[in-house]
Amino acid sequence: MKTQRNRVLAAAIAGVLAVAGAVGATGIGASVAAPVAVSAGDPPDQLVFKDGRVIKGRVLEETETQVRFLVIVAGIEGEQTYNKADLLAIDRGPEDSGTKAATVNADNGDDADRPEPAVDASAPAVYVVNIEGYFGRDITPTAVRQIAKDIVKHRPQYVILAIDNAWGTLGGQEFGDDVNQFDQLWLTEDIEPILTKELPETLGYKPQYVAWVKNAMGGAAFLPLNFKTIYFSSEGRIGGIGRLEEIFGSTGDERVREKQFSLRLGHARGMALNGGYDARIIEAMARTEYVLSYRIDNGKPVLIEGEPNPDLNEVILTDDGQGENEDTIQERARGQGNDNLTITADIAKTIGISKGTVDDLDSLLFELEIDRNYRLIDAREERIREQWTRSVENAERQLRDLRQEFDEIQVAGERRERQAARSRQIATLRKMISILERYKEVIGVRMFRMPPQGMWDIPTMETIIEQITQEQMKDRP
Repeated sequence: MKTQRNRVLAAAIAGVLAVAGAVGATGIGASVAAPVAVSAGDPPDQLVFKDGRVIKGRVLEETETQVRFLVIVAGIEGEQTYNKADLLAIDRGPEDSGTKAATVNADNGDDADRPEPAVDASAPAVYVVNIEGYFGRDITPTAVRQIAKDIVKHRPQYVILAIDNAWGTLGGQEFGDDVNQFDQLWLTEDIEPILTKELPETLGYKPQYVAWVKNAMGGAAFLPLNFKTIYFSSEGRIGGIGRLEEIFGSTGDERVREKQFSLRLGHARGMALNGGYDARIIEAMARTEYVLSYRIDNGKPVLIEGEPNPDLNEVILTDDGQGENEDTIQERARGQGNDNLTITADIAKTIGISKGTVDDLDSLLFELEIDRNYRLIDAREERIREQWTRSVENAERQLRDLRQEFDEIQVAGERRERQAARSRQIATLRKMISILERYKEVIGVRMFRMPPQGMWDIPTMETIIEQITQEQMKDRP
């Protein structure tokens, strides 16, 4: 029985070594600490990994980049070498009290062995999601859902949404604050439930969400308003959804247009209400004719619909944009207009949307009062985003190539050659449809997509396929 027990424990140690990501016992280089004799009864040291795992045993040897460690499980010993880049801390036993809980420097610089406060393996975990790139292209429901799966693996207590979306064309032309991308609201409606409903249901608890606004323009403007805790960077802004009244032009029935405006505003107001914010902020951001002011009563902001009363120290946020009040082209270009509300860091703090203004992660964690006791998760979200963007770029490239291939197919020659050419046309169109189906949430998103000239949508290609099929039937003998 004892032999069997030892085999089980030895297997357990082997499993620990395998899971921990061993680098091998050789090649550790010159040591900075001489090997020490150990026994199973010695008080254990601990290796605290970035992914939250903790392995107990004894440090045998340590260099600037690696640590050789004796893993001890119920008296059974196993030796292994680990990279310091994978560690948060080396927590030493009582006999090493002078260097207990030395934090590992992941950069392995000159101060790598400098003792610092230990990172508690039970400290709250922080997962940072960098929402970057073009909204509707790099930032999509599919990409966010993939990141959510990675969040589930780490089970963090805090999820920080660092929103810094690109605002302009793919060619690099910057948009002004007044460019209207209100209709990207529908993308946000698909993204928001992934974070607020699907993720908590999978985790079994709701993490504390923190929206950190650096640039939230267009559809991204709606995202932070779903969360109760918002911070801004100094240059942060929320906007790019103004001039809603121009979205359908001036043609068609005015009542029908107004119903469409109301539908969109209703969805957007719901998001603001979810976050606990006054829905009139959405009106001020979206509709040029809407007038919104504010005053401070007993240190708290009070929003007022309409012109401000100077006697009550009220301040205007947005005017009606009519006549002399209409923003000039120069004001729009500089982001200085007030026909539509663009929420800056100062405005957000004044009217109670922002909890504060911070320009780096350390300052944000300080404001959250967890800067002395947290674990920053080494997340895969950046790799997930990059992989998604590459796949989108590849899809776009394939569509361009297939469209060119289709255009070059000549239906000519004998009947067999003509039928073969038509079959190639149909096959090419079906490939394009397959790609568009897979990336339908991205390809064709207005203004950000800039597809090749004459790109067809799926209904158009299906119609062309039907026409080619009829030509094939007519061309039979």
